[in-house]
Amino acid sequence: MAAVAVGGVGAIEITDRLLDDRTGDSTPEATRIPSMCQMCTTACGIIGHVANGRLLKITGNPKDPNSQGAVCAKGVAGPSVLYDPFRMLYPLKRVGERGSGRWRRITWEEAYDEIATRLREIRDRGKPEEFAFQQGRNRSSDIVSRFLNAYGTPSHFNHRALCSANRRAAIATTIGESDWDLGDFENSRYVLNFGSNWAEAHQGHIPVAIRMMRAREKGARLVTFETRMSNTAALSDEWFCVKPGTDGLIALAMANVICREGLWDRTWLETWSNYPPDKILEHVAQYTPARAEQESGVPATTIERIAREFAAAAPECTTICNRGSQAHRNGYYNDRAITMLNALVGNMGKRGGWCWHPRSSWDKKAIPEPEPVPDKPTARSIIAEAKDWPLANAFAGKMKVAEIIYLWIREGRQKISALMTYNADTAWSWPEAQLVRGVLQDEKLIPFHVCIDVMYSETSHLADIILPWATYLERWDIDARPPQGLVDYVSLRQPVVPPRGESKDIREIFPELARRIGGGMEAYFPWATTEEYLEEYFRPVPGGFARMRADGVWMDPTKKPHYEPHTKPLTAAELDGAAEDAETGIIYKGADSKTGEPVAIGIRIGGVALRGFLTPSRKVEIYSDFVVEKGKAAGREVHPLPVYEPIPSHQREFPDDHLIMTSYKINVHNAHRTMQSKWLQEISHTNPALLNRATADKLGIGDGDWIEVTSFRPLDPAVPMGDGSELGTLRTRVRLTEGVHPLVIAIAHNAGRSVGGAYATNGKDDAAIPGYGEAADPDLDRLWWRGAISVPQNDILPIYPDPVAGGQAYHDTVVRIRKVG
Repeated sequence: MAAVAVGGVGAIEITDRLLDDRTGDSTPEATRIPSMCQMCTTACGIIGHVANGRLLKITGNPKDPNSQGAVCAKGVAGPSVLYDPFRMLYPLKRVGERGSGRWRRITWEEAYDEIATRLREIRDRGKPEEFAFQQGRNRSSDIVSRFLNAYGTPSHFNHRALCSANRRAAIATTIGESDWDLGDFENSRYVLNFGSNWAEAHQGHIPVAIRMMRAREKGARLVTFETRMSNTAALSDEWFCVKPGTDGLIALAMANVICREGLWDRTWLETWSNYPPDKILEHVAQYTPARAEQESGVPATTIERIAREFAAAAPECTTICNRGSQAHRNGYYNDRAITMLNALVGNMGKRGGWCWHPRSSWDKKAIPEPEPVPDKPTARSIIAEAKDWPLANAFAGKMKVAEIIYLWIREGRQKISALMTYNADTAWSWPEAQLVRGVLQDEKLIPFHVCIDVMYSETSHLADIILPWATYLERWDIDARPPQGLVDYVSLRQPVVPPRGESKDIREIFPELARRIGGGMEAYFPWATTEEYLEEYFRPVPGGFARMRADGVWMDPTKKPHYEPHTKPLTAAELDGAAEDAETGIIYKGADSKTGEPVAIGIRIGGVALRGFLTPSRKVEIYSDFVVEKGKAAGREVHPLPVYEPIPSHQREFPDDHLIMTSYKINVHNAHRTMQSKWLQEISHTNPALLNRATADKLGIGDGDWIEVTSFRPLDPAVPMGDGSELGTLRTRVRLTEGVHPLVIAIAHNAGRSVGGAYATNGKDDAAIPGYGEAADPDLDRLWWRGAISVPQNDILPIYPDPVAGGQAYHDTVVRIRKVG
């Protein structure tokens, strides 16, 4: 046991020693406890092997229908986070200036009292929206929404625009009923990949990779368009190194070929598209393969060949894309074009085709949230509504525009009296992170900041109170991810070991805060314990909570894969009392409670009343009046059809020293917590700049040379602060490669910590948690990568949202590079 001072005030006891790597094998006495990983967003099912109260190792749960017993390096490394010596284990209160790193340990009673007093005062003033909640990866959406709704604040900020907003908006525009595509990869014969790095960093990582590799074993062809030679590109039959942001143009050129040569499924389009095939042909005529070759670099003859091969494989063909295609200034339109490709060949919802599921996780009608459930807030939040972006909040899955949160706070668009950050290291992981840090440090802009997280970080460094969050290996949760097998399921995350120190989960923290804030909030938390709440929650599951604890997962065995849901006939009960539009065939029943407009429930096709798509037309909307109207309301033009919109700042001849900076993820890192894992840091701990050899030769730069990278905000009036001004500079070293586009400099964003412990910061002398010191872990003597290059790319990434949906353009930043000594 060791006691260490924190900022010179008080002391913290560290009672757990580090897990010995050499004791990793489970023993016959080890207990196997099913749970769910949260080292990344994929949330795979896992088994914790525990003996004598210690977690020995993590393996996959074979009962998980998504990951099917597989687990990646991040999942295996869970114990290194659980037993990290730099974890925050006790509530801390700031005693120096904000950002000084001086803290004292306080009790949970003190923390609860101060937070509840602050929040009660804000609500009693009738300004609940002045309490803002900033989340990162939230796998506890039920309890978060319950707490915020009970309080009455709409200022619930997520990170979706930094993740997948453009992609989700494009899909929702086209088919209406989902914001995630789930290609039936395992049964597909041909996959077009537009920038999705599923082998390393896709949102469905392991579940997608399992099915994709099975398809490859059966002979499926994989073609990848990407600016960098990723692991996914290396696994492909063909890889084309494309100019950033031209994915949509390539897709439209393929659409040109498919339509012009009659390779489409005309019958399907005439039945299910809201836009006639001949009109589509007329629209895509402008996007010739020759034009696509000129801008993207992919030969026209190759585009033609691949388009023919893709159509010939239909309906057992699909596309896959994510941040590679959508994380651009034109990302929404890119993904609209890619989605349309699937409609043209009639593979939508087909076995082996482009599929989806109406729920991103489990069926909440079958497993509803226990009553009482609070109403949604009536107060308004300017920042959360983000009305400057027409499609940011146009659909059921709220997108929000994360990039602008701190800029708008700085500009005074919305007053914030208290901020709670939860699993969201905004001060390190947000674009223009230095702007975020400035806002968080300014007590006039944010008078009170509570940070809930596992590790000390740039964000907790700028808090007033830190609440130590339990890791996913120490807490309860209800979770699931979009089902790659097209049958929804629900999983339980349960503690495999007791929480270390005094760390707690929000399922304990929020009910207690609600009781102390009072004013009726407490009525929505009648359960004495989390287990009691989960008992009630899982009552509809056969076997209930006990079964969930034993298996970790439940899936209704009577359900079949969700193929072609739009063809499901409406029942007699559904049709009872319904009315039909004689011209369109759309079937309506009831009225919207807010607008009073009739609610569409289906469409008559071939004389049969079918469910259809959940778009306004109940068909696939190649042409969308809905988005046009949303654009008008926001004062921005949104094109009704999939189009290619060139990126303004890329439409010029660059000087030799000007390049386009892109971002990417390393397969062992995700979000912000993996940087604190010594096991993962040992595998990948550096992020030098990748530069094409031909480009380097022009600039006289050699492998390993030091360079200075200076970034610019886009010269673009549709983007906040889009004045072309210089943003920031970082120094790094170069790694030369043929595996990156000549116009591109690529830097991994999973690095560049300044605080958080020796592993997170590669052993910087001034970067340990205040008061902990290197004596906390004898393994620091084996930190052989001490001092390795680790630069914070987000400091020089501009706030750069797609003007339509608000998704961050991670791959479009123009930079100047200069060799330095």
